[in-house]
Amino acid sequence: MALSPAARGATTIAIGAAGGLAFFLLNLPLPWVLGSLAASALVAQASSFRPGLPSHWRSYAMVIIGTMLGTGFTQDIVARSGNWVVSLIVMALLSLAFGLFAYYVFRRWGDMSRETALFAAMPGGLSVATMLAETYQAETNRVVLCHTARLVVLLISAPMILLAQATRMAFHNAKPLDPVGHGLLAVVALASWFAATRLRFPSAMLLIPLLSSALLHATGLIEVHVPLSLSMLAQIVIGSSVGERFAKYTLRQIVRDGWLGALVGAVLAAGSLAGALLVADLTGEGVAPLFLAYLPGGAPEIGVVALALMIDPAMVAAHHVLRVFLIVAALPYAAKRAATAGKQSTS
Repeated sequence: MALSPAARGATTIAIGAAGGLAFFLLNLPLPWVLGSLAASALVAQASSFRPGLPSHWRSYAMVIIGTMLGTGFTQDIVARSGNWVVSLIVMALLSLAFGLFAYYVFRRWGDMSRETALFAAMPGGLSVATMLAETYQAETNRVVLCHTARLVVLLISAPMILLAQATRMAFHNAKPLDPVGHGLLAVVALASWFAATRLRFPSAMLLIPLLSSALLHATGLIEVHVPLSLSMLAQIVIGSSVGERFAKYTLRQIVRDGWLGALVGAVLAAGSLAGALLVADLTGEGVAPLFLAYLPGGAPEIGVVALALMIDPAMVAAHHVLRVFLIVAALPYAAKRAATAGKQSTS
């Protein structure tokens, strides 16, 4: 009997929650993200059930995550945001270097076309990369698998590297609800979701709520946090949505392209740490937030890590938002160049 999308989604969330609870009880890092990811990926490969979430469920999670990230833009944080100029420039340069390195690896060892390697090498921006990959007739399934494998490595390595750096892992304690503040935040989140549905812009479901929430907090109108239960649910949705991607691939496909994506992820994690150590000495910013800001993963996934560990979410979000805009601006031009070069080489 075929499951409805809602029933399949509810089952996927239940599997992810069970994995998150197991990781939580084992006192493993990022339990609700990594536990749900591991559980859904394991079920996808070891059983006949194919995890899957309705696309609008992930959109709701994006709204929650964007709203949560926006709460970090307090007046104190905004006052020191001018100190981020150097790190933002370094992030842009690192993103370019990461993309070129990944492109070379995928072309050299992945036997990919120029277009496929280009989209697979993007340091984030999976939604726009996937959309353009279909337009340029690249191998979209390989693009998604490379991004997913890299993201898994980044999500696993991030807390391990932070622990090795003796970073203090902080977590929100449950705070009482503020009927006025949380009510206003909920209204703004709903309005942001409505606006995002009308905009044909990549990551609008994350960026619009983030900017709206940040404006409220930066102006001092409110100073509240998203309830812990919603934060946990958003983490489970993110982890499950990454893990369920493996349902679309055979083990042979995962071995063929996944190892390259994982290798690239490990190298880029090391590069991000090196960049963070260098810039921390130059600017006085902490290594941990710089490391998360430089990690070339998806903005919502790395943003969730910063939120879960309470490592300067506003700073991390600002860097990843800029990266998204840079990818959106540069990728169409790069794709046209790659397509033209490909035609010339075959003519």
